[in-house]
Amino acid sequence: MVEKVREAIKEANVKFGEKIRNGDAAGVAALYTEDAVLMPPNSEKVYGRKGIEKFWGGAISQMGLKDAILSTQELFGRGDIFTEIGSYILKIQPAGQKPIEDKGKYVVIWKQTADGLKLHRDIWNSNLPPP
Repeated sequence: MVEKVREAIKEANVKFGEKIRNGDAAGVAALYTEDAVLMPPNSEKVYGRKGIEKFWGGAISQMGLKDAILSTQELFGRGDIFTEIGSYILKIQPAGQKPIEDKGKYVVIWKQTADGLKLHRDIWNSNLPPP
């Protein structure tokens, strides 16, 4: 069962990166449950798909987020809930500035829904020192 879940998460993580590269905030948000909670660094919690779409849309259009590469390192759980611990690389190109690459770690709680496995809780932080 865990291997099947691991493969589904791997596919969802690839889709996440594809949606970011295509500038598709609605597509990113669709990977989350309706009642998901996003917990970005240095920010308040973001609730629900609409809020998550707005967050990722801002990251794409205002921050210049161009790519997200997600790699699972640990996976555990059972039934309808699984926890993923992983690492990320974000590629960012702010307007008029040099590209930035942020590397960090994340924890995602995945929930099985009628529409398949979805991100339910999402938190991450950078490995880089503050600017």
